[in-house]
Amino acid sequence: MNTEVREPAVAYGKKRFTIEEYLAFEEITTEKHEYYKEEIFAMSGAKIPHNIISGNLYFRLREKLNGKSCRPFNSDQRIHIPLNTLFTYPDISIICGEPETLNNDNLNLLNPTVIIEVLSPSTKD
Repeated sequence: MNTEVREPAVAYGKKRFTIEEYLAFEEITTEKHEYYKEEIFAMSGAKIPHNIISGNLYFRLREKLNGKSCRPFNSDQRIHIPLNTLFTYPDISIICGEPETLNNDNLNLLNPTVIIEVLSPSTKD
């Protein structure tokens, strides 16, 4: 008979943030952060191989999509997925048609057609 008790770990002292608090924080900080389900995560800087891969891919996509209704955006573009509360800066995103933004803020894209993340040891999980 197994008498081991398995309960989820309790997160003590973990601060929860509203979307409004996250967006206000992003306005005053010099570093990028992601937001997911009331938590804020600092983004680490990318290493040279990661930047080479994402840069080359962005360049190729920009060439292929030139003159079409879709356009690529680099990792400076913040994407918001309201369905799961995610705010993220993917390596590359593609928007087809007119960009839609949160409250017409011209910052938080709501309608990505494709999101691309170049996997590295820090992002693969």
